[in-house]
Amino acid sequence: MSVSVRLISGSIANGALLAANVLIQTISVPTMLGWWSAQQFGLWVLLQTLHSLSVVFDLGHQNYLGYEFQRLGTRDAARRDFASSIPAAILLGTALLCFWMAVPAFGWADALFGDFVPAGLMDDLSGSMTVYALTWFVTSSVGGILGRALIPFGYYARMAWWRFALLVCVNLAALAAVLSGGDVLDAVIASSVANVVVNIGVHLDCFRLWRREEIGFAVPDLRRGWSNLTRSLFVSFRELLAIGNQQGVRLLIAPLAGVSLLAAFTATRTLSNIATQGINALAGPVEPELLRYLREGKSEPAETTVILSWLFVLFIISPACLLLQWVAPGLFLWWTRGNFHLDPLLFGSFGACVIVYGFAQPMVSIVRGNNILLPQIVANVASLLITAIGCYLTLTSWGLPGAGFSLLAAEIASFLIYAVAARAVLRKLRLSLPVHAFAASLCSCVSVIASLFAMAIWPQSAGWSFIPAVIGSLLAAGMIYRTLPPHIRAILPRHFPNLTRRRAALMGDRP
Repeated sequence: MSVSVRLISGSIANGALLAANVLIQTISVPTMLGWWSAQQFGLWVLLQTLHSLSVVFDLGHQNYLGYEFQRLGTRDAARRDFASSIPAAILLGTALLCFWMAVPAFGWADALFGDFVPAGLMDDLSGSMTVYALTWFVTSSVGGILGRALIPFGYYARMAWWRFALLVCVNLAALAAVLSGGDVLDAVIASSVANVVVNIGVHLDCFRLWRREEIGFAVPDLRRGWSNLTRSLFVSFRELLAIGNQQGVRLLIAPLAGVSLLAAFTATRTLSNIATQGINALAGPVEPELLRYLREGKSEPAETTVILSWLFVLFIISPACLLLQWVAPGLFLWWTRGNFHLDPLLFGSFGACVIVYGFAQPMVSIVRGNNILLPQIVANVASLLITAIGCYLTLTSWGLPGAGFSLLAAEIASFLIYAVAARAVLRKLRLSLPVHAFAASLCSCVSVIASLFAMAIWPQSAGWSFIPAVIGSLLAAGMIYRTLPPHIRAILPRHFPNLTRRRAALMGDRP
């Protein structure tokens, strides 16, 4: 399968995954609220949060190994790392299962959750988390590593389609249980059964691909497995910091600004979160190809991939953010049924965060793909501190826009840290960032962000506010085009219509 086919298939799969996730959330919330009490629905939300926190160490281990597979990129490394990871994966899965089985057995549930979970739902909570832990142990402890081990050999898109199938089947099973009159535990059991059924197909397919690639199996190396496990703890710590940065701002807004403003902040951020998920959906298939080029020392394809990623932000993400800033006031009022009014400055700061996040993704992929752990932790710690200090200093005087500006400052700090770290990684690999394209793209992002805030401050002059973005984007596009390799510049004109020929054909003439 060619690179372009892999990229297109992976992008479509991730786009379908994002669309399905949005659609399922749109359908499931009113459905569950129609059949369950508010307390039962609250328990369902709590269960999803607890499950995400419970598996953070397993996911850290799996993500670390996933990047190791891509960094090394050989069948021998995949065979040895996968075999060595199995004992550690079983240990983590067993520890998680034992913990959630011990919660009801030793009466820990009341001590941990008694303050905010009704006594009548405590058994459902304990039982549901035990079912989740057992399902994770059976399907994902080792299976998650197996799927990641195949990605360096061109199977990212295939794994993405399996994630799509898993998402749809698991959520449809849960909704079917709700519509049948089941309680929370019934929905958890139904979704877990669907999870196991789909994962049977996933595992059979993965083992077939494993044999096709002739990777083979090896005796586990316990020392290698323990080394990978201990290093993966830094990845888990980074994930915990990211969760704290994502959720911790809410804990600051509630006491400083009130619960009603917290609800407005959360509703406003939902739209930007969808845009961020869209960036991840389209950047996901690019990452394995970029890391493969870096591993093989192919400077020109690696630079082209990075430049095309920036062009995607320039011509897709930036216009989308500007369009959302323009239509958001009316759309937001309709979406929240008149309960909240949009703060344009807050929404503009979220749009700016999305643009900075998208621009930083190639650097993030370079650092994470080479498992350089220290910059990742430093970036997350810096983001958390800037967000916390910024919210504390600005919320009382600036209101919710102060929280938005704090998040933007944190995103910029994280971008700068990753940019410095990525440059160091590339220098070590005897490669370099495309400096001129970087500078042009950066200037374009600044012009778009300026337009976003101009639209927020002067909404009645939205047309004039577009001018900085248009000028900056056109100038950046021209500069970036000149930095592309000659053969890429030769290919691009073929994808644009020949306007002279088309006009002549319409007029019945020959050009």
